[in-house]
Amino acid sequence: MKKIFLLFLCLMTTGMLIAQKKVVRIAEKELNKGNIKTAWDTLQSALQHEETKGDANTWFLRGLILQSMAKSTDSTVRNLVDSPVKQAYESYEKALQIDVKMRNKVNLQLNDLYIAAVMAGSEAFEKKNYAKALDMFELALQIETAPIFKNIVDTSMYYNSGLAALNAKNYDKAIEYFQKAAQYGYNGGVTYSLLRTAYAEKGDSAAALRTLQEGFEKYPNDLNMIVDLVNYYIVAQKVEDALKYLSIAKEKEPNNSSFYFAEGTLYEKLNDFDKAEAAYRKATEIDPQSFNAWYNLGVLYYNKAVKVFDEASNEKDDAKYNQLLEQGNELLKQCIPYLEQAHKIDPKEETCAKTLRGLYFRMQMKDKYDAINAEMGW
Repeated sequence: MKKIFLLFLCLMTTGMLIAQKKVVRIAEKELNKGNIKTAWDTLQSALQHEETKGDANTWFLRGLILQSMAKSTDSTVRNLVDSPVKQAYESYEKALQIDVKMRNKVNLQLNDLYIAAVMAGSEAFEKKNYAKALDMFELALQIETAPIFKNIVDTSMYYNSGLAALNAKNYDKAIEYFQKAAQYGYNGGVTYSLLRTAYAEKGDSAAALRTLQEGFEKYPNDLNMIVDLVNYYIVAQKVEDALKYLSIAKEKEPNNSSFYFAEGTLYEKLNDFDKAEAAYRKATEIDPQSFNAWYNLGVLYYNKAVKVFDEASNEKDDAKYNQLLEQGNELLKQCIPYLEQAHKIDPKEETCAKTLRGLYFRMQMKDKYDAINAEMGW
């Protein structure tokens, strides 16, 4: 009787094993028919059964189903599980751990899985889910450097990972990936500019400057590098250094009005009225619709007038005092046409409009004073 019972148990266990292997085959057939959800649901019992959850084929099929989920055009299918691409890769790894003979079968799937990871990362990036984008791009790097796969790197993945990390405010990883992209020369000076940004956001200004200088040495003709250096020195209030690199930028792109505008602001800091005026005028010649250039040109004269009035307030000689007042008023008159041009370009900008109103009042230009009040609703 005992022998019969043991035989019964043996047959029952064998039957259950056969049943579970049949479940795996059914799941595979459903996948081949394109019924991804059905295949996934069917496979779950085999993944939990003691006899099949340790079978390499079970995990390989799990990877195939998850990979198909990730590639599906149906968003409902893509969202059946969290991060199907990552889970697919983990499934293939599990299959290989159980049986290294699965190597060739897994290898045949990795190219598609790599593409799925890149697509998932790109989709997440477009949706501004930068943490997920970074996760997917890093997975793509992991897949393509896997010993059983190409074991080579698409350097754009370093760059993309850096971009995702930077936007996710993961500055350490952004630095890591931009450094790798820079080592391969990917995207020239742009990569160095982004690396500089990562250092700056992290608060490492010394590394930020060093990065810009290295980038400029490597790509001396890259306008992005030059402009970044100009901006860095402007923020650092190192005017002479900023002017040096701005001169190089103007040589590279002589018809860029913003360079002349920036030059004007720098010469203002140096109290060089003539050079500042010439730079602003050049900016308006290149771009007649530049509000900032026209406005700063007017303010340049306005500020010079203020200095003359300050000088007059300290003058004890009446004749010199009156002379200085006349000189200051003349400068105010000269600034009006520039501010009027700026106001014409951007009539809603209130600072310019209020400055004009004050000048009209001071210069007793009643018609224009009334007109601007009516126009602005004051």
